[in-house]
Amino acid sequence: MKVSVKKLIAMGLCVVLTVGTLTGCGGSEKAGSDKGSSANKEGESKSAEKKTFEDLGGMDIIVGDWYTEASTLADRTDEFGKKQNQYWEEIQKQYNFTIKRDAVFSYTDAKKDYVNSVMANNPKFQLYYLYQEFVSEPLMKGLMYDLSTLPEFNFDEEKWNPTVKELMSIGDGIWGMSPENEPRGGIFYNKRLFKEAGINEEEPYELQASGEWTWDKFEEYCKKLTKDTDGDGKTDQYAMASFSKYYLPMCAANNNATFVSRNKDGKYENAITTSEFKNAMNWGVDLIKKGYIQPKPENAAWDWYKAAFRDGESAMQTAEVYEISAFADMEDDWGFVMFPYNQDTKDATNKTTPNDNIVVMPSCFDADTAEKIAFAYDLYTEPVEGYTPEEQVLEKYYTQFRDDRAVDETISMMLQQEHKSTSYLPMISEIDYGDFCYSVYAMATTPAKKIEELSAKWGSQIDKVNKNYEKFAQEHTK
Repeated sequence: MKVSVKKLIAMGLCVVLTVGTLTGCGGSEKAGSDKGSSANKEGESKSAEKKTFEDLGGMDIIVGDWYTEASTLADRTDEFGKKQNQYWEEIQKQYNFTIKRDAVFSYTDAKKDYVNSVMANNPKFQLYYLYQEFVSEPLMKGLMYDLSTLPEFNFDEEKWNPTVKELMSIGDGIWGMSPENEPRGGIFYNKRLFKEAGINEEEPYELQASGEWTWDKFEEYCKKLTKDTDGDGKTDQYAMASFSKYYLPMCAANNNATFVSRNKDGKYENAITTSEFKNAMNWGVDLIKKGYIQPKPENAAWDWYKAAFRDGESAMQTAEVYEISAFADMEDDWGFVMFPYNQDTKDATNKTTPNDNIVVMPSCFDADTAEKIAFAYDLYTEPVEGYTPEEQVLEKYYTQFRDDRAVDETISMMLQQEHKSTSYLPMISEIDYGDFCYSVYAMATTPAKKIEELSAKWGSQIDKVNKNYEKFAQEHTK
């Protein structure tokens, strides 16, 4: 299926069909065979060398997260949804198992639930989604199964997220995976306010397509979009309103900078002292000083910027794609492009910073149980017939955006590796973007002062993590 007809698709990829019971650690069942699957011929050819099973013996598998509503896709009528449901039904019937993905714990309890249940040798679920910030601690405690030892998986296949594979590759092992590729931060813009400022509403897309969506052009927009509409000497319409932890990391990413980097030896490094980072922060703060960016109202909630954009107080906002629901029904039409890049930095390009959730398996399963879970999940994550992995991601977003260009061009770019700036900060426990962003964005301090203040603290924490990872890698290197 080509993207030109994808508007037929109503919903995405996030749930499964049947409700299952639990399979605990330590179970033992008869090993399977190496006979290939007949449920998905396309998947069969790609998986010919992977170990398979003929019968999973009625095994029940739950893939736990904190946000999926399994019931919402049970009765899908869109073309893609019907095909996916049919495929899931076929594999479960053919191989005698059930699999369900559902919100089975809260976001705040995810790490605690995982650590406590696995340490007790009694995990509630077979696979867990964990937020990147929650991965490091249980990984270092040895609570995650080495997925590279499971012959049912081939993580070189296109369906697996390469950024997550790289993040979770330590020593000779792979400790986490993701079949998803989630677009993240970019620029939402109000088309009515753009037209009123004399800017063609399609121009941001054209600039993005031609590689000319730059910091200089963005500042031109900011000048036109910041207005005193009633002549009282006060700004009534701002060019932008954003959340500090979205805006400043995007400034960094689009100047070939980051907060925490990872060198060729796999060690994490404090990256806020680089000239690229300093220049990016100075540019971002300079736009605030010039009055282009709306200040946070007194006593406002942290996400006040969503309403400011929705109500036309600001013409643009830096935000994560998942936040669309906050303004999806706003009266004004809106578009979505990537964050602009610094045209004066060599090899810079428009980038986003992915922060994909990571699927992990409890380490306490015996090999036979782990292999059966892997076989079932590998089947479950196979692309639907007629759709590439990228097309499957795009399907989810056509009904969420106001125009197809946001999906066909912007979201599509965000899925390409050259337009991603991998964030390693979430892998370092006890530090957060807010350590830097909150006070700098609020103009309570300068980037230079904050960099000096944080460098020793962050360096110490990064060194601690490196020592733990180095020890872990040595223990898991053949």
